Amino acid sequence: MQAVNLPSFPVFGVQTRTSNADEQTLKTARLPLLWHDVHTELVPELPADAPVYGVYAGYESDQDGPYTVTAGADQKPEKCTLDLVEVTIPAGKYLVFSGKGKMPETVIRVWLDICDYFKHDDTPQERAYTTDFEVYRGRVETEIEVSIYIAIK
Repeated sequence: MQAVNLPSFPVFGVQTRTSNADEQTLKTARLPLLWHDVHTELVPELPADAPVYGVYAGYESDQDGPYTVTAGADQKPEKCTLDLVEVTIPAGKYLVFSGKGKMPETVIRVWLDICDYFKHDDTPQERAYTTDFEVYRGRVETEIEVSIYIAIK
């Protein structure tokens, strides 16, 4: 994990509003369909080395409240059939947690590491709950690199 300062940049993608509680059951989970749409309609129109993003924003409170997820890319392909929205990753300070391997197991493991890191009272950084985001690199399901950027105060 490392701290970085980033400039702002746009992400074009599809959105849904959800919560961690909703994502625990197939009946209420929205993220699998969102990612399915991105991987079938958007990713094939991107260059092979283009990163794919998952942006978490609009937090109602913290990790237990609702939030908005935008899944997409930092470029808007001309041929994509999805109705893409534009969101901005704000400039700021982020902690970066990373992993590489099979999805979705690897991204779940990295999120568990993040939760574990922030649950301790003596953690030197505090989550801002403004905008967090995932960056996926690679297209081979078992060798995808994910970096998760957590906004900190």
